[in-house]
Amino acid sequence: MKIIKFNRRVYSSGFSTLLLLFFFIGCSGQEKKKTEFRSETSTPKKFQNKQYENYDLIGKVKTTQWEIFNYDTSGNTSKYYYKGYTDQIDLNFSKEGEPSLVKLVSKSIKAYQQPRDSKIENIVYEKKPVILLTSASIEDISIDYLTYSSKVDPVTKKLIAENEYIKYYYNKYGDLQDYIVTDGKDEEPRYFKFVYKYDEKGNWVERTLSEEFYDSETPDDKEIIQKIVRTITYY
Repeated sequence: MKIIKFNRRVYSSGFSTLLLLFFFIGCSGQEKKKTEFRSETSTPKKFQNKQYENYDLIGKVKTTQWEIFNYDTSGNTSKYYYKGYTDQIDLNFSKEGEPSLVKLVSKSIKAYQQPRDSKIENIVYEKKPVILLTSASIEDISIDYLTYSSKVDPVTKKLIAENEYIKYYYNKYGDLQDYIVTDGKDEEPRYFKFVYKYDEKGNWVERTLSEEFYDSETPDDKEIIQKIVRTITYY
């Protein structure tokens, strides 16, 4: 059994720090941040069962193919270093919502050889991605970047508006839309945004996660961290 989980950053700070930082933002005249980050609903999405919750799917899903582009990760194989990777995942669901993984293929987005003299201009890039992992049968996988259950209060079953380190904002579908992270006394808040495209059933078929840089010289400056494209069929 292999559990596939995407890396998430760990943040630590005090609640008082969060309040002070939000107070500073409120007094700094940056009205753009106040209006862009707002929740449209406080009601979580409804799932038929826990299995659908793990994959952030609603409705009678029959198959779903995921193509996940992770741009802010890197690593190395026995021969190559790589920057970024893709996961191509095919899933089947029974009518009761039980999933089975048909295929998983992980590839690097870009692979390169370590330069002997450590000069960046001597890096040799490969034209074809390096295959990092393949499998035909894996159980109990989690392929959502932010686990849905971590955003829901276990007692009230409502979406968490904020916690000690992160303030969340949701769109009308109950999906995470924006979040602000505070990770230290002297650190400026970090702003992250999800952008979705939905099908007629209300499932998203494309999701892009980016970090927004509001204090940069370019007003719309951002860095794309992850993109997921899903193809979904229904019973």
